[in-house]
Amino acid sequence: MLLTINMRRYLVTQPRNKRKYKAIRYLRERISHYTKTDIDNVLLSQSLNSEVLKRVAKSMAPVRLTVKIDNGKATAEPFSTEKEQKKEEKKEANQQESQKK
Repeated sequence: MLLTINMRRYLVTQPRNKRKYKAIRYLRERISHYTKTDIDNVLLSQSLNSEVLKRVAKSMAPVRLTVKIDNGKATAEPFSTEKEQKKEEKKEANQQESQKK
């Protein structure tokens, strides 16, 4: 399942020092709403969590997610296309080469 969640509508009303934590909570609430699961059964991947903490809480940009439901548990991961994956692989390879030098 592909979801796009608008973070700005909610985060604008939150204090800046609490936006990171409120953003994570809001994501879990929206995912549980759309998948009709309990909020305790929503799991966020490590990459999604770090993405939200780094970028989304500051910029309040919409978040695109891929959600998989297995046995009543919803697992959310950031949505990525093949092009984005190739770019990330190139970026990681360049970083590793620069560290070797």
